[in-house]
Amino acid sequence: MSDLERRLADLEARFSFLDDALAETDRILTEQGALLEALREALLELRETALQAPGPEGPEPPPPHY
Repeated sequence: MSDLERRLADLEARFSFLDDALAETDRILTEQGALLEALREALLELRETALQAPGPEGPEPPPPHY
């Protein structure tokens, strides 16, 4: 194998590795985007529930052992 063929094979191997890494990164980013959106929706629901919940009626009474 000539030097040029060896260098070309090396570049092809690197390109293949980078292509796989890019595809994996894209898949992970897509999953994280979906997870982030689900967490955002859950936070909005929690915030809405907290705003609708009645507040405390005043200071909490002391525990019975006082």
